[in-house]
Amino acid sequence: MEEKRPQNSTVGRSSGGAPLTQYRLYFLHSVERLISFSHEFEADDDERAIRIAEGWREGRRAELWSGARKLKSWEADK
Repeated sequence: MEEKRPQNSTVGRSSGGAPLTQYRLYFLHSVERLISFSHEFEADDDERAIRIAEGWREGRRAELWSGARKLKSWEADK
């Protein structure tokens, strides 16, 4: 039977440090709130993930998730 990863999974570092947590930044259409695209990445912790996501967001409407946990929502800048 195939083993499934938990939704808030961590990935070990190749350098032997603490494991990284996986995150997904969803970019949303302004009106419909439908996902236009997403970007998956890893970070040391939630604070670092939010800082990374803020840099990629570029003023667009977005949501940051780690598994089933919604960390932050941003509205589009005007």
